[in-house]
Amino acid sequence: MKIFDKIFKPNRKIDPGDLTMITRTEVLEGFSIPGIIHNMQYHFTDLQVYSDGLISCWEMVDLQMFKDKLKKGWVVTSIPDEESISIFNLGNWVIEQGKWQHTEETLYDYVYSLIKRLNPTLENLQHYSGNNSKTVGKANVAKHFMPNPKPFYLDDPKSFFPNKIHGEKFHFFYRNDDNKIYLSELSLYKNGHIEFTNLPSKKTFKFEELNELVEKGIITTELKVGEIVTILNLGSFKIKSGSGIEIKFKLKELTDKFNELNGRENSISKCARIFEEYRQNPTKKLRNELEVSYEAVPEHQRIFVGTMDTKDYEVRQIIYGDIVKKEWEEYYGYEYPYDDMPKPIDE
Repeated sequence: MKIFDKIFKPNRKIDPGDLTMITRTEVLEGFSIPGIIHNMQYHFTDLQVYSDGLISCWEMVDLQMFKDKLKKGWVVTSIPDEESISIFNLGNWVIEQGKWQHTEETLYDYVYSLIKRLNPTLENLQHYSGNNSKTVGKANVAKHFMPNPKPFYLDDPKSFFPNKIHGEKFHFFYRNDDNKIYLSELSLYKNGHIEFTNLPSKKTFKFEELNELVEKGIITTELKVGEIVTILNLGSFKIKSGSGIEIKFKLKELTDKFNELNGRENSISKCARIFEEYRQNPTKKLRNELEVSYEAVPEHQRIFVGTMDTKDYEVRQIIYGDIVKKEWEEYYGYEYPYDDMPKPIDE
């Protein structure tokens, strides 16, 4: 026994510093449901509900904190008539005759039921105890950072181990065969598979069929005054006024994402690359290429060709000249700060 103890029960205490540090990545399943955030405006958003009891509503919260967000009016269940609904990367509309499905209590109960569906025994739920941040050094950081969920479908649902194919999602209005207009979620995959969800029944198409869907008016970004929009499991409202991003630019955005999913350069990356080439070697040829590439970027995404601070001002100044400085100074009321873009050396 003493020999056994010497071999298998060493007296030396193992310092954690002697051990190999490791991490583990775990995939948590969840549901994306429609919701409304009231922050200055009323913003349509996807509330993300996860099996560990966390909910993403522009920040990560547990069930008790989600209930508090409902009571404080951060997450709301309706939009008053004559107010606007803002839908990111789609548009902004003043609504009337809103009919809303949930109260604070029923939305909370619905979210709870989804967690229980994902995690029937409610094991290992996260509890923040009223604080969703932690101290690291001298800084407060989130206990769980905001997730970036991706839609997926199974390549062979009948297989014992089907592959999850991940994609990207967007919002469009869908004129359904029941003669209603729905705010639908479009999920795009690298093989060209497209799904429309948040409809009474899911619709599937191929990427090359999108233009036909637009031509037939089945998918759109523009709504007429008086049309009624339904958001499943949230409510409906009539359009009083407002506008959306032009459909041609949304199609360009989808094409960009399709190229990106397949490892090809999208229009924003191309424009940013040529911009940097121009800065290193300012020529008329590169300025012309920059103009072409900039104008190929979907209009609502052109601000992303620069940094968060400069947006597209520097690119536009190179292309269009001092008119950009004038626009800036008239809008902001102070001197244009990016007036250091080189002119073509061969001009």
